[in-house]
Amino acid sequence: EIGPFSIYQCYNCRLHVRSLQGIRITQAAVGSRWTMLVSDTGSVYAFGKDNFRGAELVDDAPIQITTPKVVESLKGVFVVQAAIGGYFSAVLSREGRVYTFSWGKAERLGHSSDPSDVEPRLLSGLEDVPVAYISAGNCYLLMLAYQPNGM
Repeated sequence: EIGPFSIYQCYNCRLHVRSLQGIRITQAAVGSRWTMLVSDTGSVYAFGKDNFRGAELVDDAPIQITTPKVVESLKGVFVVQAAIGGYFSAVLSREGRVYTFSWGKAERLGHSSDPSDVEPRLLSGLEDVPVAYISAGNCYLLMLAYQPNGM
């Protein structure tokens, strides 16, 4: 949902998102309550229920973000693809590296970090494996790796 309309009020209509004017979106990842958009400049914009605030949550109530905002913690990464799972998100960089982040509860995604950590982290062990495509399910992440002799 973007803006003041519900999906039932705005069925089969276009809604111009002013905050994205002049920004070319090349890919969208849609979750049950969270959406991420990837631009042609490698920036990631997100909106929906912001569960990625960790300890900042008040009474476990996520904040509703109705205007897409740039994901500041990914500013140094040129992102080409995003994927959203049940309680996590993942992005793929132009260099073929995968970064994951969770809602900051018990999900750590193999990063051995604090349970409240919500920052995108490079998946360790895959630094030398160029990934070409990612796809997320409820509780898994599929990565298609590139090999010089085929995928």
